[in-house]
Order: sequence, then structure tokens, then C-alpha cells
Amino acid sequence: MKKIVICGGHLTPALALIEELRSKDRLKESVKIYFFGRKYSTEGSKSYSAEYQVITKNNIEFIEIVTGRLQRKFTRYTILSLLKIPLGFLQSFYFLLRIRPSLIVSFGSYVSSPIVFTGWLLGIDSITHEQAVVPGLANKFNALFVKKVFLTWSQTKVFFDPSKTEVIGNLLRTSIFKTVSSNTKIKKFLQNSQSLVFVTGGNQGSHFINQLIFKTIDKLDQFSVLHQLGTANFKKDHLQAQQIKKQNYLPVTDIDPDDIGSILSKSLLVISRSGANTVWELATVAKPAILIPLPASASGEQQANAKILEKAGSAVILKQEVLTHEIFIKTVQNMSRNLSKYQKGAHQLAKFFPKDAAKILTRFIYTNY
Repeated sequence: MKKIVICGGHLTPALALIEELRSKDRLKESVKIYFFGRKYSTEGSKSYSAEYQVITKNNIEFIEIVTGRLQRKFTRYTILSLLKIPLGFLQSFYFLLRIRPSLIVSFGSYVSSPIVFTGWLLGIDSITHEQAVVPGLANKFNALFVKKVFLTWSQTKVFFDPSKTEVIGNLLRTSIFKTVSSNTKIKKFLQNSQSLVFVTGGNQGSHFINQLIFKTIDKLDQFSVLHQLGTANFKKDHLQAQQIKKQNYLPVTDIDPDDIGSILSKSLLVISRSGANTVWELATVAKPAILIPLPASASGEQQANAKILEKAGSAVILKQEVLTHEIFIKTVQNMSRNLSKYQKGAHQLAKFFPKDAAKILTRFIYTNY
């Protein structure tokens, strides 16, 4: 039996690979997938991470790795996080030694680094996929120990050893092309929606974006607003959302991967951070967006991602540091009035985005391992 460990904090491309591996497995030899990741959303959170919830729901063995990271600003969890770093390496060593997988497939983030490094010590091959235009610290570290670095963007080649790299695009879930939701509450809201605006801060959520919507929802009466709060529940955002009683507003903690396509297909406009996976999916399905890059993202990664859509004419970038409620509302209204212009830019961009990265990566795995 082929054993594959998938790890990292970027769930969307990992799910696309798992989907494709399982599809191919029906025709070829048996494969056993293990997922190494974080069980909880953030330091100190009691909320389960999106990867833990989705992976276990898909009957894949989830192995919790408790490790730390180098935080960009000092918090009450900084020292504790640093102390956890050795634990992550010890746990990775133990579980990899026990499983002895054929291959480790990394999708970046701090949780992947101890797994890739200990795999290298044990003689277990790893490959990694970088989603962003500007790679994060974890994948820069991982690249020293992996056999192959797969890239989403050709611009990213300059950060890695060219003999190891291959540009394949980002991995897409087939669910983003589905147009019918399986969630009764979401399905009903979509059916009754007029001028849908989809708001998301990613799987964990964004406290800043959540608060922005809470404070401006009364001025968005001409839209239906579907708001993904995220799993982290920063400063009790979930409770605050539940207190908003408006027919045009539906808050949800997280969104099942099978429902994302129906939401995107119905949306006139998306408001979100500009993580690599979000930007790639918005470009692929040609959706105009208001992007609010995370200020603390690695080396300005989210700003670089967002500029791709802005340059194509499909998105407007709003900087969090200077964003006011008035600027936000004015931008939403202006984009809705000129939506056809942004849609034209989005459709032009979508023509250049490949959709077969998951197939390419799966083919590589089956051919070489």
C-alpha cells in the first residue's frame, strides 16, 4: 500500500490533491492518506481548525502536530509558541517513523516545516507546493530539504533553486464549479438573495473584516450578505454576528468545500483577504472582488497576490491601515454601479488560468512513488 502524508496549513490545495488521488486510486493501487496538521485554529483557541473538521469528515486519519512559529508581533502566546517548536520536531519524528510513508506532500505554513525536515532526516522524500507569488518563510525553509518545488506562479521561480522547480498553477477543488449547495440554510438564502455579496476572511476568519461588516451592515441593505466568520472566533465574533437580525444577512462559521461553488456562482461581488488560494479561485471563476490584504502577511505576500487581480481590472485593493467605514461603503457602491467593467476584466483574466494542477501533481506522485 502506498502511504502518503499531506501536511501544512493551506487546506484548499490539499483537498484538491486528496480528491484527485482518490479518483486515480479507483483505477490503480491502493493509497493510504494521512494528514498532519493543527487541531485548533490559533494559539489559545478552543475552536477546531478548518483542516481538522474537513479532513476528519472525509474519513482521513488526522494526526495533530503541536508546534510553534516565529510570530511577527509579540503577544501573550509568543513565548509559549517558541517553546512548542522542539515538540513539533519530536512529534513529527515519532509519527513518520511509525508510518514510514512513501512521500510527504507539503502545502506550506509553519506546521509543515518540522515534518519536512524530520522526513529528510529519516530518508523520506518530500515535495512542496507554493501557492503565493512571494513565498512564506516555511516554504523557503522546506525547499532546502524537498526533492521538488511546484509553483503556482512563474514569478516565484526567483526564490528557489531552478533545478527543483516546476510551474503548474494552483490546485483547484472541483466543487468550485458546482452551482447547487447541499447546505439547506445556505441554499435557501442563495435562492432568496438579490445582489449577493460574499464576505470571507478565510478558514480561520478575519476579526478586522468581521468588525467591518458588523459596523456597516445597516448601509448594505440593497445587498444580500453571506458572511463567513471563520473558525477562530476572534473576540467572540460569532456571538456578535448572531445578534444581527436582518433578512439580508446570513453569518456562517465555516463553509463546506462542496458549497463554495454555489456561493461563488451566485455572488456579484466578493470581499476578502487576498491569500493565494482565494485569489486563484476568484480569478478562475471570474469574480470581481474587494481585497483587503493582511498587513502582516509574509514579505507582503497578500499585497502581491491582490495586485494580480487589480492589474487585470477585476479587483480593488483597500489597505487595512487606512480603511474607514465610509471608504468601504463607497467602494462597494461604486463597484456595484460599474460591475460590468470589473466583470470584463475578470473574464479576460480567467482565460489564462490553468485548471489541471491537481492532475499534474497526482501524475507526478504516481509516476515517481
